[in-house]
Amino acid sequence: MKVAFFQFFPPTIWTPGGGETQLAKTRHALEKLGVRVDFFDIWARRRDYDIMHIFGSTYQLSDFAVTARRLGMKLVVSPIVYTNKPEWKWRAWRFIDRFMPVPTGYTYRNRIYEAAHVLLPGSDEEAAQLHTNFCVPLHNMTIVRNAADAGLAEATGDLFAKKHELQDFVLMVARISRHKGQVRLINALDGQGLDLVFLGQMDPDDPDYFREFERACEGKPWVHHLGFISNEEELASAYAAARVHALPSFSECPGLASLEAGLAGANVVAVKAPTVFEHLGDEAFYCNPSSIDSIRDAVIRAYEAPLNGRLRERLLADFTWDAVAAKMLDVYEKVLRKM
Repeated sequence: MKVAFFQFFPPTIWTPGGGETQLAKTRHALEKLGVRVDFFDIWARRRDYDIMHIFGSTYQLSDFAVTARRLGMKLVVSPIVYTNKPEWKWRAWRFIDRFMPVPTGYTYRNRIYEAAHVLLPGSDEEAAQLHTNFCVPLHNMTIVRNAADAGLAEATGDLFAKKHELQDFVLMVARISRHKGQVRLINALDGQGLDLVFLGQMDPDDPDYFREFERACEGKPWVHHLGFISNEEELASAYAAARVHALPSFSECPGLASLEAGLAGANVVAVKAPTVFEHLGDEAFYCNPSSIDSIRDAVIRAYEAPLNGRLRERLLADFTWDAVAAKMLDVYEKVLRKM
């Protein structure tokens, strides 16, 4: 089977994060199952793929998706569209859209969903939103949750601890972005006597926040910004050396870093969004990302709690790239059988 992965060129291509990791790891896991996976090259103009798999559903992808379907390609879409917007706003857009003289963002997204043979939302909640906000039939969706590398369960913190002389710290792996909340985490842990380690680089969409973050780090020897770590072994070791991984983001679905940290054995602090809870369950510590007190309380509780391995066991059972690849392959085969 030959599959093409396609994603609209994101501004984060030079500062890779969860989305880029998802594509690379899913590709590798599918290849282990005997599937040939290419990152689609628009200049090659190839059409000899069994499946065209689009990741994302921003308006820029609409014409590509519709054209691929019209040309007879088998189209699978991972919409990556979970949102905190209230339902009434989507209802309003659906109503207004009918009277607009030009296509709206709602129109473009809807065209993608109508073109797809099947959609792969990452959670039950995302599927419910697609059904409610865009009238996508439930039978046209298969839940394929986010995942992490099972090998992280074998990681040790020795490499990171030896290189950086840090152990049992609070870790945050994410782009430096207002949405992610690095400054809120610094403010929450100020005076708590804990080492705080940030791994990540500037979000190109938010350079002002990066400067705010740098100012927040100044004069705080307990805060360590180590930049972006591309070496997977060192990153795995960082997760294993940490006692807590905190991601007080305003929304996640659920944030691959939380899954990676959990597999490596750290206690995890996250926002209790429905999509996050579907992945982490009762084995994580949850906070209100808008409240400094709530972030502080969740991190301290997580830091003082024993490392019991229950989150690792939960993730190993259902949330690895191998599990994702097996489910995707099953979807691909069903799509091909129906055509």
